[in-house]
Amino acid sequence: MQPQLNQGAGPALPKRAGRGLLLVLALLIFAVSAADLRPDTIAVSAKEQAVGIPDSICFMTFNIRHAKGLDGKVQLAAIRSQIEQGKADLIALQEVDRFQWRSGMQDQARSLARSLGLAYAFAPAMRRGVSQYGIALLSRYPLSHVRTYPLPGDKEPRVVLTAEMKVRGAGQPGSGRPEESVTIVTTHLGVSGSDRARQMPQLLRVLQSIRTPIILMGDLNMPDNDPLMKELNRRLHKVSLNRPQATVMHGGEIDHIFTSFADSCDGFAWTEPTQASDHIPVLHQISFSRLLD
Repeated sequence: MQPQLNQGAGPALPKRAGRGLLLVLALLIFAVSAADLRPDTIAVSAKEQAVGIPDSICFMTFNIRHAKGLDGKVQLAAIRSQIEQGKADLIALQEVDRFQWRSGMQDQARSLARSLGLAYAFAPAMRRGVSQYGIALLSRYPLSHVRTYPLPGDKEPRVVLTAEMKVRGAGQPGSGRPEESVTIVTTHLGVSGSDRARQMPQLLRVLQSIRTPIILMGDLNMPDNDPLMKELNRRLHKVSLNRPQATVMHGGEIDHIFTSFADSCDGFAWTEPTQASDHIPVLHQISFSRLLD
C-alpha cells in the first residue's frame, strides 16, 4: 500500500518513520534531562561553596503556580525578579514545574538557581514520563543532607523536602565557637481537607525525627486556626505577619513560616506585592547568633 500524501506539502512520512521520529525526540528529551531526574537534585556553584557561614538569613516561601502570573502568562523571569526584589537568602517554592509543556519544558528550579547564582534542591511530587511537578529550595548557602518524604493524597500526591544548612551560633566570627546546623523543611499540603488530614500526621512525624532547630515554610492550604494545625502549633512557633492579610488571591492566610525558636517570633513576617503568581511571597529575617546563644 502506498503511503498517503499531504496535499501540496510533498509526500508524508510512513507511520513507522513518524513513530521513529517521536522516539528520537523522546530519547533526546530524556538524554538532556536524565542527569537531573533524581528526587533530590542539588547544584552548588563555586560561588556558593566559597560563601562563609551566615549569621542572619532572610527566608521566603512562595507558591509560584508554575510561574503563571495574574495575566495568565507563564513568565519565569517574573518569579526571578520577585525573589530578587525580596532579597531573600533561602527560598521555599511550591508548584514548581520540570519539563512540562505548559511551562515551556523548563526545569524551573534549576533555571531560577542558575540565573540567581543559588544552590537548589528539587523534590517531585508528581511524575508523568519526564514531566515532573513539586517543590524546591533555593539557597545562597550550601545545602546538605537533602531528603524527601512522600505524603499520601487522593487528589494529588505531595512530598516534604528537608535540607540542612550550617549557620553561625553565638559569638563573633573567629571566636572559635562551632557553627550549628538548622534543618529547613518545606511542603505543599493538599487542597482537600481529607488529604490534609492524612498528610499532617506524616509531616509531624518528619518534624519529630529532626534533631536540629527547624524552619518550616510552605503552602499548607489552611489557616493557622484550622483544627489540623493544633499539634503543629504545639511543636513549632508560628511567625505572624506584620498585619493580617491573605496570602493567596481570593483566599486566606495559607502560606506560613514556623520555627523552633520562640524568640524568633518577636519579629514579624511580611509580604511583597506580586503579579507573578496567585500567591503572595511571605518573608522573615532570622539572626541565628542571638537565637543560638
